[in-house]
Amino acid sequence: MSILTNIKISKLANSLGLDVEHDASIDKDSTYCMNNFPLDQYDTQLFIGDNLVHLQELALHSSQVVDVCYIDPPYNTGSKFIYQDNRKSNNHPLFGSHASWMSFMLPRLCWAKELLKKSGVITISIDDYELAYLKLLMDRIFGEDNFIACVIVCRSKNGKGSKKNVATNHEYLLVYGNTSDSSLIGELDDSAYPKSDEYGSFRTDGLFRKKGDASLRTDRPNMYYPLYFDGNSGKVSVDPIDGWEVVYPTDSKGMERRWLWGPETARKRQWQLFASKKGVIYVKNYASQGGDEPKRRKIRTIWSDTSFYTERATNEITEMFGSKIFDTPKPIDFIKKIIDVCGEKDAVVLDFFAGSGTTAHAVHSLNRGDSGNRKCLLMENDTPIPNNHAARELGYKKISDIVTARLNKIQKIDQSYSYTCISLYDAYFEEKIEATS
Repeated sequence: MSILTNIKISKLANSLGLDVEHDASIDKDSTYCMNNFPLDQYDTQLFIGDNLVHLQELALHSSQVVDVCYIDPPYNTGSKFIYQDNRKSNNHPLFGSHASWMSFMLPRLCWAKELLKKSGVITISIDDYELAYLKLLMDRIFGEDNFIACVIVCRSKNGKGSKKNVATNHEYLLVYGNTSDSSLIGELDDSAYPKSDEYGSFRTDGLFRKKGDASLRTDRPNMYYPLYFDGNSGKVSVDPIDGWEVVYPTDSKGMERRWLWGPETARKRQWQLFASKKGVIYVKNYASQGGDEPKRRKIRTIWSDTSFYTERATNEITEMFGSKIFDTPKPIDFIKKIIDVCGEKDAVVLDFFAGSGTTAHAVHSLNRGDSGNRKCLLMENDTPIPNNHAARELGYKKISDIVTARLNKIQKIDQSYSYTCISLYDAYFEEKIEATS
């Protein structure tokens, strides 16, 4: 896999005119592998060090294990954050100052793809500055056909005032499937179902009369037939019933249309039809799809829940650590929604820009809420924190120390919670020491 993936990375980089470091393996003879740390052994595994090394090593030994990947990479805005946020290049012929950032992201996204299951989904937070360039990379790596959504996420009510003419109050969430086998399970349907019958609660929000293309009687003559209805009970029948009124699929302009189903299907499923007092026929939309699992619906492309605001994330970090020790945290509820709509209760979740560890916290919170068995893989660098940063003043020397501290705090809340911290470099040097002793 290493050779094939590196060839793929090289070809992509060459076609885009990017200079990419793609082979970051620590040692060709290293026997370190993910099998030493089974996925079901810990709730969270934190891999400390360069995420390119981790991604490559894990993919080489344990490919196609991840169901959901979420990352919040550096936005490359040049801000003085706890992490490096200034990867600018000089006048690249195609991508201008964005080429260095693209060179940084390309191999990491390629190796992440190798870790995803065929049905896996990857989601990435980004803002306007690198959105177009990230979209280009994702189209080339994961394929245009596997693009699922670009969600607009409201991050504040009033917006950030750093730009000259606008106050930006949104970011984006790019969503891609790994292959055509990928799909979202959708968001929980919390809408109202005001009516009920012996089959459960339902609402009427879909006409049984066909609309749009191929909706005319002449398009499907066998789907133009009478229905009989009782305006008091809302019941519908394909066969005549004494005292019931008759209705045809004719629109408000008198145009003859057609029903959604043929007469035989309608006869078998007439319990799913509902008639208004005026004879408008609907298909019942039931609150439950059967079984114990709650009903889900397609995700919407605008997320404006106030629990997704940056202010909420800042308050969560401050409450947990006593200070704002991370510059750009994401709210727990935001990450919870991403994981929930993308994967099942036993999903393996990967975040290779772990930041302050919110993804692990979100996975733990989801598991406690729905008795799930999700596992979390985190990766974070051991880059030193600047001396003048609030996190350093509280005793955190490396970025990965913040994640470790958060995992420890989760464990204090829930003693059954387990995590481990792993360094590829430590494992490598321990092997060398043992080999020479």
